[in-house]
Amino acid sequence: MIMDGNSRWAKARGIAKEFQLRAAAEACYSNAREIVRLSSDWGIKALTLFAFSTENFLRPREEVDQWMQQFERVLSLDDPATMLLDGIQFHCIGDTARLPRTLQVKISEAQCITSGNTGMKFVMAIGYGGHSDLVQACQALAREVQQGNLAVQDIDQINLSRRLMLGERCEDVGAPELLVRTSGEQRLSNFMLWHLAYSELVFEKQLWPDFGEEEYKNALVAFQGRKRTLGVRHS
Repeated sequence: MIMDGNSRWAKARGIAKEFQLRAAAEACYSNAREIVRLSSDWGIKALTLFAFSTENFLRPREEVDQWMQQFERVLSLDDPATMLLDGIQFHCIGDTARLPRTLQVKISEAQCITSGNTGMKFVMAIGYGGHSDLVQACQALAREVQQGNLAVQDIDQINLSRRLMLGERCEDVGAPELLVRTSGEQRLSNFMLWHLAYSELVFEKQLWPDFGEEEYKNALVAFQGRKRTLGVRHS
């Protein structure tokens, strides 16, 4: 899911400008927790939320800092304990080296606490970009070839997929069957470009903080009504 429309949500509610960033971040993650809960309750096997892109690092320092602080607050509260009780396994993909050290520690702790869980896989994409993901995967393959551990002719889709962040950090999570983006925007915004090749796309008009149970159900119903051919023509 691409959680879009948080800043517009805060602005539309007439929140004073100096408080909009925090209000947007808090509303975003309040709703994210609810969507994670619903997904787990409904038996969804894996959920990925696009929280912060590589391009988002180019935003004003104040805005970046506000989002980083919110990530830390979320992972400092009862979220890891709640995920543990609910059987949810937490993962994070993205260039975590660019994140504050304190946030890196919180992410590692949450992953460690929930590593033994066997329920829904919850993946949070922080500092993630589809382009950079493909680049780092290609660099990893090049190093293996250079070291003599991989032949050029053995580079295929399977090997590349395994070296993408999703394959490396949560290998049993496959490509998404459904992508939902809120706020009415109709683009991928550099999110999981390799994985979304044959995913079904649903673009929801509601801003992310207003995307609730009803909208989520509607997206799933729309997905269930589609015929997925994966590029193969069936007679």
